Amino acid sequence: MEQTVRYILASWDREGFECLQDITSKHPDNFEKSQIIDALKGNTPQRNPLAQQIEHMKLRARFNSQRCYEIYVFTTEDDIEFKEVEDWMIADPQSLVNWIRDKHYAKVYSDYEPNRKPVIV
Repeated sequence: MEQTVRYILASWDREGFECLQDITSKHPDNFEKSQIIDALKGNTPQRNPLAQQIEHMKLRARFNSQRCYEIYVFTTEDDIEFKEVEDWMIADPQSLVNWIRDKHYAKVYSDYEPNRKPVIV
């Protein structure tokens, strides 16, 4: 049986995780395939809701740069359940962050600077 990939969107800042979401069905590869099938059926195409969500997340990050936002998409094999990733996030969020930074599929946005010291403005 062919192994499939699960796509997960993650966002965090200095305060912790803000988003951990399974986006496999909304990932452009999968969403566009479903749009083609819908078009062949005569249905009206839709805009991918993920695009707007990511734009909102990036906007929030840009206007709160002091919080050092990071937004990534990473993949797991389909045999790893999303719940297992959530449990990892709860049990040891820093190790998950380190793993995502190292193994990510796509870096969407990052203000992360490892040697940045907090400054009161």
